[in-house]
Amino acid sequence: MAGRPLTMSHRFDLHTHSAHSDGTYSPREIVGFAARGHIELLSLTDHDCVSGVPEAMEAGKELGVCVIPGVEFDNEWHHELHILGLDVDLNHPVLIRSMEVARERRDRRNEIILSRLDQAGVEVRPFLKTGQTATTKLHIAHAIIAAGYAAEVREAFAKYLRPGTPGYYTEKRFTPEQVIEIIHRSDGIPVLAHPCHIRENLHGLVRELVGYGLLGIEAYYPANTPRQTDLYVSLARQHRLLCTCGSDFHGKNRPGVPIGCAWRESRELDKTFETLMHRIGT
Repeated sequence: MAGRPLTMSHRFDLHTHSAHSDGTYSPREIVGFAARGHIELLSLTDHDCVSGVPEAMEAGKELGVCVIPGVEFDNEWHHELHILGLDVDLNHPVLIRSMEVARERRDRRNEIILSRLDQAGVEVRPFLKTGQTATTKLHIAHAIIAAGYAAEVREAFAKYLRPGTPGYYTEKRFTPEQVIEIIHRSDGIPVLAHPCHIRENLHGLVRELVGYGLLGIEAYYPANTPRQTDLYVSLARQHRLLCTCGSDFHGKNRPGVPIGCAWRESRELDKTFETLMHRIGT
């Protein structure tokens, strides 16, 4: 595999979400979509949980899709900042404990949000979906809609979940430095997710994260403009980072964004594919 010419392109998607967090499809269904879309390499990267990965990996063996374990960490930062952990060791004690801490934090945060909504007369508990490993604010937003307090997700966040609204609350999360250390200690690859969502000096941020051990940047993403993609590829070259691509697939919670849609024919992505396949010994 390591000797495959780089002119042969291979479709992959390293950023997807299942019903274990805020997606709408099971891990097995996601792998099925990938197989039908001729995706050769896939990572399931649910928010702060890896509980769906074994099912995805088993389905991958059956359907001919190489599935690598992944996770998406939300970081303690003054703006939105997410970091993917790719090809992490699911059994590593550091990863297991970090998932426990993240779940405890989310559970505590969610209960305070729901209590604040109760106090404001916005009763949504009966409408909150249960069963997923990681309950996110998106789940609460959908409960707000189901209860009739908002018509769409954007309105639910704007009226009840943003700073200054009745249900706003946040818990202190892992810092980027801690997240990158967790991923490294779990034998994974830390990758900056969807840099197009970052509202600050990206050059300085990437330089800082590289200092902590960042190894990749999600240079290809559905919401990117061509100019943004060029910038992210340039940053990857400057800092010798892997360029990855990810759809950020959420199923029905993000319609019109199919698995594999971020992939492009690109020498950078060919190199990443080769690097990952060599790493996992395929």
